[in-house]
Amino acid sequence: MNCYKCGTLVDGIDKCPVCGADMHVYRRILALSDSYYNAGLMKAQVRDLSGAIRDLKMSLKCNKYHIDARNLLGLIYYEVGEAVKALAEWVISKNLKPEDNRVDIYLDELQNTPGLLDGVSTNIKKYNQALDYCRQGNRDLARIQLRRVLGQNPKMVAAHQLLALLCIQDGEYAEARKALSAANKVDARNTTTLRYMMEVKEGLKSRENERKKKKKRDDIISFTDGNDTIMMPNNGNKFTDWFDNSRNSIINIAIGLVIGLLICFVLVVPTVRQNAQTDAANALVDANEEVAGTSSSISSLKNQVKTLQEELAKYNGKGDVATSYDNLIEANNIYRSNIDKATQLMSVVNPDVLMPNGKAIYDEVIKVVNDKIMRDSYNKGNNAYRNKKYEEAITEFTTVVNIDPAYQYGNALYYLADSYANLNDIANATKYHQMLVSMVPNSKWVKQSKDYLTSVNASIPDPLPNATMTNNYSSNTYTNSNTNNNANANNENNADANAEANPEGNEAAAQ
Repeated sequence: MNCYKCGTLVDGIDKCPVCGADMHVYRRILALSDSYYNAGLMKAQVRDLSGAIRDLKMSLKCNKYHIDARNLLGLIYYEVGEAVKALAEWVISKNLKPEDNRVDIYLDELQNTPGLLDGVSTNIKKYNQALDYCRQGNRDLARIQLRRVLGQNPKMVAAHQLLALLCIQDGEYAEARKALSAANKVDARNTTTLRYMMEVKEGLKSRENERKKKKKRDDIISFTDGNDTIMMPNNGNKFTDWFDNSRNSIINIAIGLVIGLLICFVLVVPTVRQNAQTDAANALVDANEEVAGTSSSISSLKNQVKTLQEELAKYNGKGDVATSYDNLIEANNIYRSNIDKATQLMSVVNPDVLMPNGKAIYDEVIKVVNDKIMRDSYNKGNNAYRNKKYEEAITEFTTVVNIDPAYQYGNALYYLADSYANLNDIANATKYHQMLVSMVPNSKWVKQSKDYLTSVNASIPDPLPNATMTNNYSSNTYTNSNTNNNANANNENNADANAEANPEGNEAAAQ
């Protein structure tokens, strides 16, 4: 076991010899985390999923790096229909332990099953719509929507519980008991399910008592004889006795017609009306979903496009956390011996996802890589500039300027501006001449840049406050560049000397 503060190996030691941290308490915390995990595993095996969730949360509260507890918690969430919470736990587990993690099996199954994630997302939206119907008082629409949810995900405990609660409010205790029984098969000891079940039992018991009392009242006949009230059992059926003793066929026919009409109105008409109401409710739910989908589709697509564009601009082809760290480590190992390979690896590293230690390594390696990139691009651009291949020179000098505008005391920035001027691109030429004046005020090209800006009637900016700092960094970069590439230094100095010797020619070319 390693120390939780400094990482020193402390097996069998109660106190860290390096930082002095108390390992006895730390071991007790880890043991308590394992104990909660074992308790949660035992409860999950007997389908006490609510109790298992509580124990596993306590295990993770003691030790957030307990990967087995986090994976099991995600499985239980997925079992009870909470797919979003399950995915959250699995993603955290993957980030904490990228290699040799069983969670890869779960995530691969989700990603490789066609339409699974879309179905989960649609089901959650339907459940939320049912909640909105409940808040609006449309219990019939909410029940229809919940049955659709359970048709796609029969193990969603929250949907069963909400359906049972709606049935209890409508006095349909038998339907509520069916929904709670289904929820109980998934999570055997859910406290919410047990509380609703107790309410259903009390409702059924109360209804049964009322039925018995009513039957008892119907079985007793009471009448008054003088001052006395006489009560006696009702052993006869008045309607049957009257029907058997009746001799009038006309009355019998009338009774038959009345009975037929009653059957029609009592059985047929309510059924037809109920079917019509159900069809109307289903049509209303479908219409609401279609309207909601249509109204949100455009905004949703715009938001998706905006999000994707932001992510694209942010990552720019770079990798995720694991890929970035892999490429950074490999580049750090080889950049002293193989700078070209290191440059290729660093191009796909995303610094935004790195931790502070990784960011420090990234800064160290990228400085060397950037020096290599700027040196090569500057040499190529310088050759292209001398050969009047201005488009190629613009490409190379732009790479240098994007990394360090003050590189080579502003030489790259001036050559870039002059290349644009030779191509009659006044806007870009003006832009980069202004950058040279403001960012590298000590450059030898400042006079030529100001003359050019004056000739095109462009404003001459003031130097930036941190221009001196930028020039100092450029000086260091220039020194390192000359040290690492003496062969190219002569070409650069010759080009600079030519430019100094004939500044009017450069200015004329810029114009």
